[in-house]
Amino acid sequence: MQGLEQRPAISPTQLVMFEFGVFVGVGFLIMPRGAMEKAREDAWLTVILAGLCAIASLWVINRVARTFPHETVFDYNPKLFGTIIGSLLNVAWGLYYLFFTVTGIRVMAEVVREEMLPFTPVEVIIAAMLLVLVYPAWNGLMPIIRMFESGLPVTLLLMVMFFLLAYLRADWTELRIPFQDGIRPVISALPQTIYSFLGFEVLFLYYPFVTRKEKAFVSTSIAIAAGGMFYAFLVLGTLVTLGPDVTITQTFPVVTMAKTIELVRQFVERAELLLIILWLPLAYTTHLGFFFSSAFSFHRTFPRLALRWWMVLLLPLVFVLSLIPDNLIAMQKWSDKVGLVGLFFTVPYPLIMLVCIVVRRKLGHLSSPRKDGDVT
Repeated sequence: MQGLEQRPAISPTQLVMFEFGVFVGVGFLIMPRGAMEKAREDAWLTVILAGLCAIASLWVINRVARTFPHETVFDYNPKLFGTIIGSLLNVAWGLYYLFFTVTGIRVMAEVVREEMLPFTPVEVIIAAMLLVLVYPAWNGLMPIIRMFESGLPVTLLLMVMFFLLAYLRADWTELRIPFQDGIRPVISALPQTIYSFLGFEVLFLYYPFVTRKEKAFVSTSIAIAAGGMFYAFLVLGTLVTLGPDVTITQTFPVVTMAKTIELVRQFVERAELLLIILWLPLAYTTHLGFFFSSAFSFHRTFPRLALRWWMVLLLPLVFVLSLIPDNLIAMQKWSDKVGLVGLFFTVPYPLIMLVCIVVRRKLGHLSSPRKDGDVT
């Protein structure tokens, strides 16, 4: 692949780790609040439903990618939508991942400044984070995936063990029989909840590099299911430790839940600091995956400029854009808009592509599907 020192070869296990690392990061600190604002005590059911919706969307994405098993989405966008619209969509992919990186970096910096470094300028925190992002991405996709593969399981295990301590103070009377208020509150909380699953659509970008493409859907589904269980575990934890009334008033309800862990406070003065230490690697993997995907998107759209040069150009752009919002509330508005674009790329966009594939094939503009790329 042009712009990388070697062509990536992603195994099914590596695909699970990469997908999980990309979408499980910053969102889970805020997600319980958004889910409980409408679903209340049934918020954990909303998380499960959001995971199922993500897997359904993944199925469509996988069917589209199988049609072009050796091409990325940037190669077949012009084939399906024409050169002009296809090129605009390719640029939109790059901008989407760019602004996802911007919003994630700013939220991460605000959390670090609020909980760990209150006297450090946010500019310094963001600059330090961005420099760390470039280092593993410099040699391409495989170093990033290997880092995910080696670090994520341990980090996730430690975080689960940490939050299990919060369950020691759980008030299980906060739970109630599901759907007492009907299914409408559960469904109405879906848009805000499914934002935290965005990221699995990177399969569009890296499907050609999956070594066993017949297992791509299963591997990514495992990542989504694991992320959904982790999210449900956290939402249920905030429900039984804080309750819905307190959760919806907190900026970062998961951090507030960590403050209730008395056992950790016997050894560490502030339990939330331990949470931030465990959380930073997860947030880092998300930013790293999106930053590289943004550079990769622009490189595949404008291949004359090497991938590393795109990283160099995007680095100061991410820094400047992340400083534009005045506060976290303004940045949340940015995140909502980026989330809407992400929903477009995960729901209507794959469906439109699938329809275009069928129509163009019937018109004879696409060759008949091969055994590994049939969509009919």
